Amino acid sequence: MIKQLTLFLSVTFLSFAATVVKPYATIEVDGNVVETVVKGDRLYAATDAGKLEVYDWKKRKLLYDVKFEKIQDFMGDEIDPKVFCVDVDKSEKRVLILVQDEDGERILYIKEGTKLKRLIDKKAHISMREVRFVDDDHLLIATMSDDLILYEISSGKEIYEKKLSLSVFSDFQLNEDHTKVASSCESGKVYINDVKSGKLLKTLEGGNKDNVFKVDYKNESVLACGQDRKAVLYRLPSGSMTIYNTDFLVYAGALSNDATMSAFGINEQNDIGIYDNRTKEMRYRLVGQESTLNTIVFINDKELISSSDDNKILLWRIP
Repeated sequence: MIKQLTLFLSVTFLSFAATVVKPYATIEVDGNVVETVVKGDRLYAATDAGKLEVYDWKKRKLLYDVKFEKIQDFMGDEIDPKVFCVDVDKSEKRVLILVQDEDGERILYIKEGTKLKRLIDKKAHISMREVRFVDDDHLLIATMSDDLILYEISSGKEIYEKKLSLSVFSDFQLNEDHTKVASSCESGKVYINDVKSGKLLKTLEGGNKDNVFKVDYKNESVLACGQDRKAVLYRLPSGSMTIYNTDFLVYAGALSNDATMSAFGINEQNDIGIYDNRTKEMRYRLVGQESTLNTIVFINDKELISSSDDNKILLWRIP
């Protein structure tokens, strides 16, 4: 079930060796950013102000937003619902939006054109934590209790429900062709599952010893960002593992498209280190993030977008 790791390397970052880079632009949104997703020229920002905001990131121009009605909290006060996550299908015509509801529930909306439809609400009794498009008719849902659900849109039915662990779910990421998913939890393990069947293919462990906040999965490589101040790179074909040690909890990270570079938070000042995964050296240190990181996105090998627990989305360009 678990493949023996053939190579282990631990790296401590050396900040003085890296080229310092500052953001070249900032996008300010309404509310604190919860998650950002980039598709082509469009940037989708989920916020805690009851809004999904969509920008042309190149022009830094707001294209449109989706505003959700206020809800009542446990004290009976009216509040803006938090938008937990967003995803966009391959055609870029449909958008998934997971939104806070009353009594601790969540609603999954699907937006196509100007139409906004409730796809899953509390009647389904699914404690949704994260949702992504698999293909035109299927979604992959992760629950708070660390279950994976393959959901068919046309029938409104679950194809399967797979329990991953007894731990609390943290994050998941599909690979490029959406055939596999890497998911993390508070145990420090990362599970690789077949999306179509739900079958467990591999368990990655030994790197993180505590909660893995964020994972990325590209080019048969998985980056796991942990509470134990480590970013761990697993190479699935070879079974190798590289541990990058940092000075702070690693809340966010991302791989470049070919997985030759890793980007993740490295200190309490929310600096982002960009590592060359071949040499294990930090090549760039991105400075200027003011709050706790929550998302890093490689647009291409030279440009990145990052967001944190405030209203600013930063755009970066590396040499």
